[in-house]
Amino acid sequence: MNNFFDGGHVSFVIGAILYGAFILALVAVALVLAFLLARFLLVATQAAKIYVAKNGATTPTTVAAPVATPDAPVAPVTPTTPVATEKPATKPRTPKTPPAE
Repeated sequence: MNNFFDGGHVSFVIGAILYGAFILALVAVALVLAFLLARFLLVATQAAKIYVAKNGATTPTTVAAPVATPDAPVAPVTPTTPVATEKPATKPRTPKTPPAE
């Protein structure tokens, strides 16, 4: 007699159910990631449209040429000498002498 509960079929059915649940979870994660990507791209596109409408497009062809302004005269640089500060008077250091034997 070939009974369904003789050991081999039950483990196959449990494995098939677990495999199906795993595949469903992977598909759900892929769909959520695709939804988030599409939403991000739509929001970024709308933000870019608003930015361009507010600030104008800044492509190299539409950038205005800079206006030439006369240079202001620059004062000559005078070298400064560092101010010498005196150190407080301290007693000179002497080397230690070895102990007398």
